[in-house]
Amino acid sequence: MGYASFSNWRRMEGDRQTIWNAFTHPVECGAYEEHKTETVLPPDFEMAAGQSWDSKHGEECDFDIVRWSITKYVPHELIAYSGKQRGIRQDVTLTMEPEGNGYVLTESIRFRPAFAGRIGSQLVSWLLLASGLLAKVGDDKGEFLDLLEEHLEQTYG
Repeated sequence: MGYASFSNWRRMEGDRQTIWNAFTHPVECGAYEEHKTETVLPPDFEMAAGQSWDSKHGEECDFDIVRWSITKYVPHELIAYSGKQRGIRQDVTLTMEPEGNGYVLTESIRFRPAFAGRIGSQLVSWLLLASGLLAKVGDDKGEFLDLLEEHLEQTYG
């Protein structure tokens, strides 16, 4: 996609609602993501534009708390959300499109500079972004989707 973004996709078969929830819901994603965080939802949280949740990171990220906000939501089709951490805004778009007897899932992440976090960490992040290394380092080459597929198999058979 570019020096400041990446995209990965995977084709999966199974129940549409089960796949969608596992792919998009912050709590269920937290069950299988490699980079573990604590997901904190407000009491009235629902999957809808305008809703937000917090991801509490551990020591490896200096205990950052990232507020994620849903910017667009179309059930079983698209969720877009964004958050700021260490001087970088991450815009995440997850889509699910029917294909044959399955679905094509796509994750796209775009990085942009932001004023968030400590000044020192902002500068390092901005240098990584400007050099194109942030997208290269941030791109898990579809590992998130691999973990999703494993989670679906282990949890729902």
